[in-house]
Amino acid sequence: MSRLRVILVVFSVTAFLIFTILLRTSASRMFFQYQQSSFSQKDLLQQLWQKQLQFECLVNPAGLPQLQLPSDSLGGGE
Repeated sequence: MSRLRVILVVFSVTAFLIFTILLRTSASRMFFQYQQSSFSQKDLLQQLWQKQLQFECLVNPAGLPQLQLPSDSLGGGE
């Protein structure tokens, strides 16, 4: 009877360790996929902003703010 208990305990501990390894691997894979999709989403959002800016420039170029050069870079040199 004692030998059966030892075998049962060893089997249970081994099964628990295997299950823990599988859970950690799965969690790591899901975290990597989340990070990858988050990066992809930020990249797509940046592309969308660029396209929106190009579209606004084509539709109404006067509506875009004019860039003002600093007064010392106008060539006055004074």
